[in-house]
Amino acid sequence: MIRAILDSLKWSSRLGAKFFWAAPTATSGVVFFTLVSQLSMLLAFFLPLKVIILLGSDGIPRYFPPSFEQFDRDSLIVWLSAATVAFYTLYLLAERIVEFGGERGSRTLLARSRKMVLFENQDELAARAYKRHAEVIAGAVFLLLALGILLWLYQGVALLAAGYVLLVAVALLAALAVSEVFRERLEDNLAGWMGVLSGIGFMLAFAYLVIDFLFLDPPGLIPAIIALLLSRQGFNRLSSLVSDLVKQRSQKAKLDALFFHKSAFIPEEDHKKETIWTLLAPEKRQQWVPELIAEMYGEPAPKDLDIQWWQTDVVNVGVLHCRTPGKPSIFVKLFAPKRSAYALHEATLLADPPNGLPSPQWIGATQVRGFHCHVLQVAEELPIRQGDTAKGVEEIRQALLQVPPPQSLLTRYQRSRPMLWQRVNDSMLERLRIAASDSQALSALAQLRARLQDWRDQLAALPLAITTRDVRPGNIVMTEAGAPTLLHWGSWAIEPAGAGSPTKPEQLQILEEHAAASALAALSHELESLIDHQRFSPAVALAPRLVGLLARPFEPSANEGLRE
Repeated sequence: MIRAILDSLKWSSRLGAKFFWAAPTATSGVVFFTLVSQLSMLLAFFLPLKVIILLGSDGIPRYFPPSFEQFDRDSLIVWLSAATVAFYTLYLLAERIVEFGGERGSRTLLARSRKMVLFENQDELAARAYKRHAEVIAGAVFLLLALGILLWLYQGVALLAAGYVLLVAVALLAALAVSEVFRERLEDNLAGWMGVLSGIGFMLAFAYLVIDFLFLDPPGLIPAIIALLLSRQGFNRLSSLVSDLVKQRSQKAKLDALFFHKSAFIPEEDHKKETIWTLLAPEKRQQWVPELIAEMYGEPAPKDLDIQWWQTDVVNVGVLHCRTPGKPSIFVKLFAPKRSAYALHEATLLADPPNGLPSPQWIGATQVRGFHCHVLQVAEELPIRQGDTAKGVEEIRQALLQVPPPQSLLTRYQRSRPMLWQRVNDSMLERLRIAASDSQALSALAQLRARLQDWRDQLAALPLAITTRDVRPGNIVMTEAGAPTLLHWGSWAIEPAGAGSPTKPEQLQILEEHAAASALAALSHELESLIDHQRFSPAVALAPRLVGLLARPFEPSANEGLRE
């Protein structure tokens, strides 16, 4: 641990040296004006205290500096007030100079590195890193100045602050060395920990001042006020300095690639940090999966439980197939952090599924090492290898058309998401004019815009059904009896029946055999999808087909009352 901290400090020093060598003027200016900004802010908060003291006094208090006695009280109040405004103005001006210098310095460094574009927003990242490192340097200088002033004005507070910082550093290093759990908690909320520790340090300094004035021999009120402000500002600076160094170190791979000639961009991986992939490794899953099954079923997992990887078509979701001879198959799904919303959306549907939904049986949801985990069950034992699951795609789609969403689920869904007829609007048709290259296409778009309200009314009149874009062969499980079951439901939606179905002529014909008006929902959904993916030319080609469908008569259904 100590070795890693020393390596990080060495790298930070090397990065700072690079900044000073490659852009000396800009870097020196940013560091200087960052320091000016911090000192100006400190004085802008200190001087009003003196003004308040003067306003509450008949004359100039004896504990004020002797040089103040040559001024009239009212004149001194005016001058100190003006100085407060001046220092605050200087603080704002210094901040603007720091922003300008940070952008200029980072551009200079990027130009000197002479590299290609490595990743998105690299210029913004470089400017933030450059400015943050300058703030770290200025913060370190400020801490040294503050400690020097405290040693001169109020030695007791200086020694107390230095001793507290040393004690906390030793305690943190010891805790990090012996406890992996503490290390993870500290890394997850470093800013919060630093804020609490800096607050405790300030309160100790404040308590010492009170005790010193009550029972000991303090140096005076003005030194005490300065010591209080410096200790508060110093602990804040130290907290920010530590947090900034850690943030900077977390971007080491990118910053090395941006600012050092011989460094290529190779993203770092924290091999010590647990992910779903480390948990899915054979030796790991043999430990936690039996415990999970025992927790979910309320009885020990079978000793002959066979746990194997199950391949699907959804990324960042790992699926394990748990087989026991003669018993139903169990699926354990582990979701990466970026799939948390997907997991929650799936649980909403499967925890209380509509009758007839072609899904596995829901056993329960939990968290494994902080990752969302779902446990599902298929009613019978499944083979290790699946056969041809492509034939189950159309069966799943047809089954979904037969499943009406429950009113409670529909109400929750409509409170959260707009329906297809609400998403169809004039702006999407206006966007398609970009790709309309002939009079026929322009005419079809014009007809759609003219019949927009009728189009929305027809969509709203269709019966509603549950649909999902995850209906793909790789996500389908075939039972021994040949019944298809869809394993993933994280992208389910409630749409007019037919939405999400394929739109090739032969497939639309099958759909129209179920419900003629459903073809309109399928084409409307396809149009929206094409526009979302900026495929304007294929979207324009759908316009005449939509116009033809809208010309057909339709009868409003029970869904008419659901439209908003």
